[in-house]
Formats: sequence, structure tokens, C-alpha cells
Amino acid sequence: MTQCAFGGGIFNTSWQDILSGLGWGLGYFGMPHILVRFMSIEKPSMIKKSSIVAIVWVIISLFSAVMIAYLGRMVMGAELLTQGNQKLVFIAMARRFFPAGICGLLLAAIIAASISTADSQLLVASSSFTADLYKPFFRKKATEKETLFVGRVLVLVLSLIAFVIANSKGSGAQAIMDMVENAWGAFGASFGPTILLSLFWKRFNYQGAVAGVISGFVIDLGWLLTGMTASTGIFEIVPGFFGSLVVAIIVAKLTSAPNEKAVAIFEQGTSKNAD
Repeated sequence: MTQCAFGGGIFNTSWQDILSGLGWGLGYFGMPHILVRFMSIEKPSMIKKSSIVAIVWVIISLFSAVMIAYLGRMVMGAELLTQGNQKLVFIAMARRFFPAGICGLLLAAIIAASISTADSQLLVASSSFTADLYKPFFRKKATEKETLFVGRVLVLVLSLIAFVIANSKGSGAQAIMDMVENAWGAFGASFGPTILLSLFWKRFNYQGAVAGVISGFVIDLGWLLTGMTASTGIFEIVPGFFGSLVVAIIVAKLTSAPNEKAVAIFEQGTSKNAD
């Protein structure tokens, strides 16, 4: 255990806590609702500007999160830590230090962020299914009206499934936080390494991508369901992400190189004159 002076108090933290905390950052590489923002950029030359905007915003938001945790530790640490409610620091501080009106706005911001993420995830899932599965494999001659209808039906079905899952996990902010944590780990471990390798390694191929996605999900889910997250204190995204990365590289090395068309797309996308 490592002892650190912090905000006038002393707290203990382990290397597992530090590693798991840093592991949350790995999830960003595989979040569909984040990646789709870059996919919708009008032209490649705007990617650099968009990246700067995104990075600045992430720095501001994460710095704010750290400061909230720091202040919460100083003024409400004993209360939250003894009850195991440290993840609810934002809600607890809003209720204690702000009048009802402002507190309501701050709590509404949490709901707004959740809704924004949820609708993005639903739209990405719907569009991916209709564009990548339904039309290519099931209805190659499907009209735009038909695919739009199928997409809307899928959004409804996924919403109902999410509702059932959410109800089965209990109630309260902690239950929601647990589900967010599990989903963050699964997405980050499955898609993160594949996205990074696709962007920075020309030799990366289809077989490696499939192996990386599957292995990342299996390792992440297996780590969680076997109780390793609880017993080791290590967030499941950490072994899932790096396991997926290793598997993807090995499979890509052992299988054939990508075809000329894939290489041309990679070179075009990474060229300075991509427009």
C-alpha cells in the first residue's frame, strides 16, 4: 500500500487502484459513440483540427473530474469512504453545497450526459446493423425506406433490452455506475486495440481485427464473470485490452498481408494530401 498526503488527510491506495484508474483511459479508443464523431468528419484535412478540439475538451472534463474528487476527499471523504459511496461524490456534493435549483440543474446534467451517450450508442448499433449486416447479407435490394424502418425497429428492440437489463441490476446510482463500468470495459477491450492497429499499422489485416475484437471481449467478460475483478482489484479492461492487442498482432503476423485495396486505403488516409 502507498500512503499519500492529500487535502489535509491521509489515504491509502494500492497499485491495483492506480492501474485500474489509468485503465479507464483505454476505453476511449473503443467507444462507438466517440469514434462515430470522427467518422462523420467532412474531409480528412479536418481531422487534425477536430482532434485538437476533442483533446482540449477531454483535458478540461477530466481535470474537472479530478478536482471534484479532490475537493470531495477534503470535505466529504470520511462520510463517503466509510459508506463505500466514493463514486457518488458529484451527487453528494451537489446536494450538500448548492441550493435546490442549482442542485437540480447539476443532477440533470448527469441525466443529460447519460441520454446523450445512450442515443449515440443506439444509433450507432442501428446504423451498423442495417448497413453492415442487414443490407449486405439479408436484403441486398432493400430500399432506403426499408433500411430506415429496420433501423428504427432495432432501436426500439435494443431500448427494451437495455431497460430489462437495467431493471435486473437493481436501482440507484451505484447500479448504473456498475453497468457503465462493465460496458466501458467491454467496448474498450474489444474495439480499442483494433482501432489503434488499424490506424497505425499498415500490415494489420482482417483476421487480426476479428481475432482482436473477439479475444478482447472474451478476456474482459471472463475476467469479470470469474470474479477476477473483485479478487485482484484490477479493472477488467486492463487484461482485456492488452490481451486483445497481443492476440491481434500475433494473428495478423501469422496470416496473409492485407490486399492492395486495403493498403491503398490506409496510405490514402494517412497521407498529408488525403483530401
